[in-house]
Amino acid sequence: MEKMNVLKYAPKLPAAIAYIVLLVLVMLLFFGRKTMSLRPAVIVEHWPDFYLHVSNFSISYLMLGGIGFMWILIGIPTRFLVVCGMLLIGCNFVYELWVPILNTPDVVDAYYGVAGTILALCFLLCVKRFGLVPLTKESET
Repeated sequence: MEKMNVLKYAPKLPAAIAYIVLLVLVMLLFFGRKTMSLRPAVIVEHWPDFYLHVSNFSISYLMLGGIGFMWILIGIPTRFLVVCGMLLIGCNFVYELWVPILNTPDVVDAYYGVAGTILALCFLLCVKRFGLVPLTKESET
C-alpha cells in the first residue's frame, strides 16, 4: 500500500519558529487578562484598557493563524485565507454590534479582533510567499 502525504509544503525553519513564537506571544497576551504577572508594563503604561479587549485580538489571531497555517501546508489557495479573514472580520463586527449573548456590545472589541485577523493574515501571506518548501515524492522517503 502506497503512503499518501496530505501535506504539499513544509515550513522553512524560520517560518516554523515564527509561527510558534507568535502563537506563544498571543497566548501570553490572552492569559494576561487574568494573570497580572503576564502583563508587560510597557503595554499597561501606554494602553491601560488593552487587557479589556485583548481576548478578541487573541481569539481572532488564533482562529485564522492556527487554521490558516495548516491550510497553507496542505496547499489551500490564498483566496481562501483572504475570504476566511474577511469573514472573521465581519463576524467580529456582527457579534460586537448586534449580538448581546454573553457579550456587552463594544466596537473597540471588534477593532481588536480586526487587528488580530490582519496580523494573522499578513503572517500567513508572508509564510505562503517566502516560508514554504514544496514536498515531492523524493522528499517523502
